[in-house]
Amino acid sequence: MRSAPAAAVLALCAGCSGSSSGQVVCSPCGPPVTVTVSGLGQLVGDGWRVRVCVGELPCTALPVPGRKATPSCGQVPCNWAGPDALQVTLSGEARPLAGLPVRVTTSRRGKTGVVQGTATMAFTAGRKPCGCDRAHADVRVG
Repeated sequence: MRSAPAAAVLALCAGCSGSSSGQVVCSPCGPPVTVTVSGLGQLVGDGWRVRVCVGELPCTALPVPGRKATPSCGQVPCNWAGPDALQVTLSGEARPLAGLPVRVTTSRRGKTGVVQGTATMAFTAGRKPCGCDRAHADVRVG
């Protein structure tokens, strides 16, 4: 049986569950910094690359993966979040990225700037005790 304080915490906490001892058990946090790039369905053919830049930080470049169960974006973790949307996981902490501009550019075989999009990095503070701070931007290219 849960104790009253643990039950109250569980009511406010996403990603938490209770144990038989009344303790709060937190789920693992997802990636703290992500960018979802949509509009990639308009990129016809192979050899496309995406370049994601956040503020003045170094940009991250990755290949646009094929549409298979486990996409490969080289050294950068990614997954398909929809039919034309790729979610890219970036390194870093969420809070310092809040409000920074995000620029995405696609290129193919030496042609840069073919398709571009911009957004602002949003920050979501996680609720305690299972809080997971997140920074995320949705960028549509095209």
